[in-house]
Amino acid sequence: GRARYLLNIQDIFPQNAIDAGIIRNKLIIRWFEYLEHRAYAEADALTTHTDGGREFLIQKKSVPAEKVSTVYNWIDVYPFQEAQTTGKFRQQYGLEGKFIFLFAGIFGLTQGLDLVIEVARRVADVPEVCFLFVGEGTEMAHLKGLVANSGLTNVHFQPFVTPKDYPALLQEVDVGLMCLAPTNTTAVVPGKLLGYMAAGLPVIAVRSSGIDDVVQNGENGFKTPADINKWRDKVVLLLT
Repeated sequence: GRARYLLNIQDIFPQNAIDAGIIRNKLIIRWFEYLEHRAYAEADALTTHTDGGREFLIQKKSVPAEKVSTVYNWIDVYPFQEAQTTGKFRQQYGLEGKFIFLFAGIFGLTQGLDLVIEVARRVADVPEVCFLFVGEGTEMAHLKGLVANSGLTNVHFQPFVTPKDYPALLQEVDVGLMCLAPTNTTAVVPGKLLGYMAAGLPVIAVRSSGIDDVVQNGENGFKTPADINKWRDKVVLLLT
């Protein structure tokens, strides 16, 4: 007999690549959209990790509503709850006594991290605040250039830590950051949010469509527009 085929969709491709400007050629876009349509049509059922993603597939991709369900992503909270605060990362990074805003993950076009650098510039007069980027990506050189051009001393870049060490890193920072580029049109909940929440971190999310229920209704953070002054207000509020 024919096996049942369940298609789990995380990032909605090619729309996310179109939004990021990675794919511009109309013929290539049409080809990928054709493959996308075939994948959806051939699947017996589809799942996506956000309600907004489900609505996008129904409204924009004509997937029958009864065929697609929301199945939220999950994380094993045990390693985050058991992690001990030792201070080794603060010492290693030279950030003892700082109030640390952490962005952990990939620094790519879809993250829109220029905004975080601008916020860092606007709060450079608050000496205890610093912004820690842990990870790597295609935008690394660009972001470091922005920092250097502005003469900022409150922004720090470090390489990825191991999955084993990551829960301990989260125990040593104060706020988790999430940011998406303004061109993004699909609802997504970045995986880093689950780690932040498992570690009990407050969260600031910018332009992150799809996380309203998780962050705001869960009362564990702010979802803020890409307004520099409002962003600065949120940063300062967390210090009081």
